[in-house]
Amino acid sequence: MTALKGKSVALSVSDAPDRARLGLPAREVDRALFSICTVLVRAGAKIVYGGNLDPDGLTFGMFRHLAGAYVADGTVPFVHIIPEPVLRKASFDELISALREGASVVETQAHIDGALVPLRSVEDGLRAGKGATSIRIQSEGEFNSWLDTKPRLDDPSAFSAARKAMTDISDARVVLGGKMGLLDDPNDMYQGDMPGIVEEALLALKAYQPCVPLGAFGGSARDVAIALNLLDPAKRVPRGEQSPTYSPSLDQIAAWQSTISDDLRPDLVSLADDDRGEPMAYDIADLLRRWVS
Repeated sequence: MTALKGKSVALSVSDAPDRARLGLPAREVDRALFSICTVLVRAGAKIVYGGNLDPDGLTFGMFRHLAGAYVADGTVPFVHIIPEPVLRKASFDELISALREGASVVETQAHIDGALVPLRSVEDGLRAGKGATSIRIQSEGEFNSWLDTKPRLDDPSAFSAARKAMTDISDARVVLGGKMGLLDDPNDMYQGDMPGIVEEALLALKAYQPCVPLGAFGGSARDVAIALNLLDPAKRVPRGEQSPTYSPSLDQIAAWQSTISDDLRPDLVSLADDDRGEPMAYDIADLLRRWVS
């Protein structure tokens, strides 16, 4: 199955503050994520994912899930983009550990100084960059010195820049979950003018790329589906007071709903409220095949 060969699909996934209210346990997010990754990679696509370096997080869960299946044939199905704030907060040892963990299935790039910089582990450290311009970094001191040569963006701007870079190297995007700026939940705060998943959906829409919001799992992705008229507004999950920038961000999404073709809209409507795991993943792959062909 190579229907998406040569295509890169950006995947935006995080847990949602209202997931439990929809009756879904956390394992359902993992199940959906792993099913989507497996099916898209089997279809020939690469998965572009911007994540942190937490070995217990979703990023490395995906890598481990698929490592055994693809290491033997030399396939590298993931492109992991590390935003500047994540890179600057990481220690040299944490970065080396992450690079080694994903070496068999992941191409890692850091977004810093306005560019995507390839990173890979080597025997005595790491290499940053490629070709004649790459440098070897062998210690915490050298790593910090290298970072000090790069202009520093504030965190919201840096995350936005990384999201734009991810969009530029992708052909489509799938969004699931996401923060909602609930003021009574300190863990649900986002930086900048909108949640990351809303911004990533908006960037895809502005680039006229396929954007598939999976609203069944809650979060800002559910509100994106509603804003695009793919999910009935009556299915909006009740919530308390939110960040004042949240609603205006969805207004920006709504302004792009007319870019969705009438031929594809019924499939997107179906997927917007679908939580079936593997069957849903196959439907996503089929939709993207038709959309990007």
